[in-house]
Amino acid sequence: MDRLRIGLIGWGTVGGALGRLVLDGPLPLTLACVAVRNRERPDLPKGVPLATPEEALEADVVVELAGGLDGPRTWARATLDAGRPYVTANKALLATHGKELAEIAERRAAALLASASVGGGTPMIETTGHLAATGAIERLRGIVNATTTYILSAMGEGRTYDEALRGAQAAGFAEADPSFDVEGRDAAQKLAILASVAWGKWRSEAEVDTAGIVGIDLAPGETVRLVADATKDAMTISPQPIPADDPLARAAGVENVLEITMSDGSTFRVSGPGAGGAVTAGAVYGDLARLVAGERPILFGSLR
Repeated sequence: MDRLRIGLIGWGTVGGALGRLVLDGPLPLTLACVAVRNRERPDLPKGVPLATPEEALEADVVVELAGGLDGPRTWARATLDAGRPYVTANKALLATHGKELAEIAERRAAALLASASVGGGTPMIETTGHLAATGAIERLRGIVNATTTYILSAMGEGRTYDEALRGAQAAGFAEADPSFDVEGRDAAQKLAILASVAWGKWRSEAEVDTAGIVGIDLAPGETVRLVADATKDAMTISPQPIPADDPLARAAGVENVLEITMSDGSTFRVSGPGAGGAVTAGAVYGDLARLVAGERPILFGSLR
């Protein structure tokens, strides 16, 4: 079969890992070009043309791993309107403009894929979608942000919030500006995406009742986690005490956990690494495998 030409926008930790997979992996893919802000990076792939994002949109498949809203929304709309697949890990884009993009994809028979946007290498979107197709989901509950898990775990061991945050930054679990994570926005965006898939109705980040962990106090030995919780009618992100026998209490480091309760009372859990370049790139590569197989899935397709 013909090799799919990939236009990759972004060459950070995930973009670089994906680029190497495209170049060396088993799928019939060609890295047609890379759009990157810093063209002097020493780790850019040799022999692969550097491009602007607009030039990358001419490839067979556009993969956007740059983040942000304005540029990605423009690139996604243009790609989908041309009937070409758009693959992304950009949860902010999806939690803000996902319904609009899905409508364009459906109108143009394009594909919109974003397995890596929630859970990193853990198939939370796929599991939620499969269960929603086989029965009624009653509730989603989970831990979907690694930064706050690291901080709250350290505080439970006796550190102050500031000490735990500095430790998370030193370990690479928190950004220099951690506000997106510690204020709960990262988790809120992920929950909105999962809730949209679970109940077939568009839910945006703005609908999530969000409380972060800034300024929280924990007693030594106390287990608290930033919990994502959703039903058909409400979505919340909040720090909550977790009993020791609760499966969510076992989440540590970069592990994410999602608990899906069905209307018949049955419960399903999926857990795994929620961050990291290799695992997140692997999820994107899995999306590309679906395109190679001839599938044209649309995330949020046919939402009401």
